[in-house]
Amino acid sequence: METHMSKPNRTILSASLAAAFSAYLVPPAWAADDIQSVVVTAQSRKQLVQDVPMTMAVLTSKDIDAVGAKDLADLNGYIPGLSVDATEPTQPSFGIRGVQAADFGIATDSPVGIYVDGVYTGKTGGALMNFIDVQRIEVVKGPQGTLFGRNSAAGAIAITANEPGKELDAAGHLKLGKFGRANADVMMNLPISDTLAARIVAVRSGSEGWADNTTTGKKSGGDKDWATRITLRKDFDAAKVVFGWEHENMEQYGRPAFGVLKDPRLPLNGYRGVYDATYTANFVDPFTAKLENDQPGTEGRLFDGATLRIEAPLGGMTFNATSAYRRFNTHNLTDNDGTARPTLQLTTQDAKQARSFQQEFKLSGKTEQLDWIAGLSFYNNNEHQDAGAYVSTGTLDTLSQFAGGQPNFAMLFGGLGAAGLPGINSSTMFSWDETHYSDVHTRSSSVYADTIWHLSPQTNATAGLRYTRDSKQMTWFVPRRVSPQLDNFLNAYGPLAGLNAAAFPDNVIFATAAQLAATPVSRSKDWTDFSPRLVLDHKLDKDTLLFTSLARGYQAGGFNIFTPPNPASATSTGQDPSFAPEKMTNFEAGVKMGLPQYRATVNASLFAYKFKNLQDVQLYSVGTLPTYNVVASDQKAQGLDLDARIRLSPRITLFGGMEYIDQTYTRYQRLDASGKVTLDLGGQPVGTPRLTAMGGINVNWEAYEGRSSINFQGTHASAQRCNSDTARLNCLSTAQLKTGSATSKFDLRMAWDSPSSRYGVALLVNNVFDQRYIQSLGGQTEQYGAPYAYLTPPRSIAVEFRASL
Repeated sequence: METHMSKPNRTILSASLAAAFSAYLVPPAWAADDIQSVVVTAQSRKQLVQDVPMTMAVLTSKDIDAVGAKDLADLNGYIPGLSVDATEPTQPSFGIRGVQAADFGIATDSPVGIYVDGVYTGKTGGALMNFIDVQRIEVVKGPQGTLFGRNSAAGAIAITANEPGKELDAAGHLKLGKFGRANADVMMNLPISDTLAARIVAVRSGSEGWADNTTTGKKSGGDKDWATRITLRKDFDAAKVVFGWEHENMEQYGRPAFGVLKDPRLPLNGYRGVYDATYTANFVDPFTAKLENDQPGTEGRLFDGATLRIEAPLGGMTFNATSAYRRFNTHNLTDNDGTARPTLQLTTQDAKQARSFQQEFKLSGKTEQLDWIAGLSFYNNNEHQDAGAYVSTGTLDTLSQFAGGQPNFAMLFGGLGAAGLPGINSSTMFSWDETHYSDVHTRSSSVYADTIWHLSPQTNATAGLRYTRDSKQMTWFVPRRVSPQLDNFLNAYGPLAGLNAAAFPDNVIFATAAQLAATPVSRSKDWTDFSPRLVLDHKLDKDTLLFTSLARGYQAGGFNIFTPPNPASATSTGQDPSFAPEKMTNFEAGVKMGLPQYRATVNASLFAYKFKNLQDVQLYSVGTLPTYNVVASDQKAQGLDLDARIRLSPRITLFGGMEYIDQTYTRYQRLDASGKVTLDLGGQPVGTPRLTAMGGINVNWEAYEGRSSINFQGTHASAQRCNSDTARLNCLSTAQLKTGSATSKFDLRMAWDSPSSRYGVALLVNNVFDQRYIQSLGGQTEQYGAPYAYLTPPRSIAVEFRASL
């Protein structure tokens, strides 16, 4: 029997479904404004976000304020599918839909492209910067090769700052809170003439830190930096020129590393290469253990950037040109043993210098049938990296014992002491420093085009193509270790034992490259690629968009900076330290639905991708000692993105979102020195949680002749999916600690704004319920049975004051 639903019943059902979705589903914007008013440029065109046929999220300045975020790391979790690891700000890692490489080397690019005002920022020194007068952030999921200046294999994050306006304006914020938090920013918009305006912004942020290092007496886990931007805008009849200069200076202590192995008899007397239950039973709870880092570390960045943008009409078309220069110096000196034990001392240094220039030209135009853009992009980058490892002879003895040898230095010093040499015994230790130098010169050029065909008033077909040519030249130089006190001692007293400084190895930590001590070695390589994009979208009605797309992303190949070629082979026929380009093929089908009568939106998309040759740098043993090695893997995933919001009344807005993903390796193998497979993860999960979600509520009301508001929101991620390699530490469960479990975090903002909105005050509580987790367990001494943990910060409370003209 056929039944029909009446129009009133259909209306009730639609409202019920919208309300139900909104309780679980991330909005393209979280503020109380109507979503239809949000204009984005993800397709290099100004469009309403609901008309863009791709999966994306948009955050406005109000959204950033609601969380109290100072950079992208503070937004981690609030865009399901986007992951930001900023444990070390000069070595950040970004992932979209599980594609996230752990690589701090200079010879590779990130699969996630980050752009500030259209300028590619790279993945190291300029990738994680303070938010400075941000207008919006667009996060686009999937390959974006035909829309941005450089190819972005897995997705793109585009940050847009406010331009100078024609009205006199000024604003400032001051935030004071727990752990010595003191943030301040000020903005001035100055109209100089009818056609010329300037905008000046300065930002300062800092905190003492939440962890007490009992070894050094210093605080850890804090931050401190300041930044400024000066922007000029000149308007002509139908054109504009915008010039901006930006400067940032960050200087803070290194991140805290909590050792979980406190028994001094371990690991030598217990670790046998396997983290079994007997061994892990000795781990202590890092949340109650003391922080004992013998090296407090320092991390800093000095950044300068200049950008010139021109927009002008040209023969019925629009011409855009972007010229940008960036330079930065970074340093990162950190404790990498998580203890204060002299016999396990390991301090590492990662210092970089980069100078880059980018040039992009775009032409765009519209007809009744076509909406097109075409572009040329050029990128030139010179970067230098110093990777240092600083240990003691006691550490080298420990490494020797791990390999089944003897504590050679302790035996030597003990023997000389027993022979009557004063001040020397088996506990004597000298420093031992090794440094690996590398340089890379990257040149990239591309031509791309993207055209929307209006097949009918309701249907569009989009086709895009990008051709890219990349060239990289890599230079390695690994000089002999530096340990003058040891060498002087051995040359003076070693002959008593039949030894001298030459009897000991040149390098131990960077032993695979010790043969390069005499001279630098260089290699170069070129790669080319064609990356297409095809999209079909159809409007069922003015508020419902259906779309499907197929796109391929590409990232240039690179070099393993810790596996140099043999200098005896001057041609590419010798050891090849390069690896193949990364390529991603992504399919999507989705719907964007507006329910204007309920002030609601519901968006959903299904996706599936295959990623080939994802480059990941990992620390593991190939020979006697663990070294950094590039592991290339192939991966596949399929999943679902959902987001929704509903404005229940002018006072109440609900929002939410989620991403479900099933990601596995199709190829992943580790090899030993002889080429034998020691680990095969094919068919096993990569590790990305199956579910990430967020949700919240915004409530506002009139109070005390002004407007009060509450924004309460939270994030959740299901347990990490572990494989046979990561399960030993990343999915650990003992009486003392747990890793890899599901995580949640909630944030609260309570605010009052004056009737004119010229001033206001807010209370911000991050991590309301003080939910804390082990962010990672491992580190560089994991291979020796002495892992350390990174912990999520505790609850923080701050008060923010703001004022404006």
